[in-house]
Amino acid sequence: MNAPTSWLFADNSRYSTRSRVLFIGLSFAIGLATFLLYLAVWYACRTRSQSAEDPEVGAASPGPERRGMSDAAIAALPTFKYEIPTIVLGADDTQAAADCAVCLGQVEGGETVRRLPKCAHLFHAECIDAWLRAHTTCPMCRAAVGPAAAAASKKGATPADAAATVEALPPA
Repeated sequence: MNAPTSWLFADNSRYSTRSRVLFIGLSFAIGLATFLLYLAVWYACRTRSQSAEDPEVGAASPGPERRGMSDAAIAALPTFKYEIPTIVLGADDTQAAADCAVCLGQVEGGETVRRLPKCAHLFHAECIDAWLRAHTTCPMCRAAVGPAAAAASKKGATPADAAATVEALPPA
């Protein structure tokens, strides 16, 4: 039978048996650590993608992962039926149509809309409700939305701002 000629197994090698065992042990430990690191990264990526695919997982756990507003806070925002403004803009008698920045559709007369209190931006009620369940800011200007933001905007308002806000509010 032929004896192996490798430096690791040869008897006439200049390396001692102790250094050979140490080299094999360290190689095995580094390989095992690399495999465990790979498994940890794979597990983290798998759980993150599963939680992104299953929206009920986030809704079922009311922990710190919820980033949007509560349903009660969303319901407290003003809602009304949209009426097309009767403003004549010039000789061509065209009107500026309101657009929903969430769904990118036009807001038609008679549709239910919400106006955000701080920035007065207007959106379809269903669209902005879905947006606010995941975010706490206006989708157009990123102004904070909610009772605290509305109170803060009213405290620092000037009389001119108040007049502009009254003009921008929906008809009663």
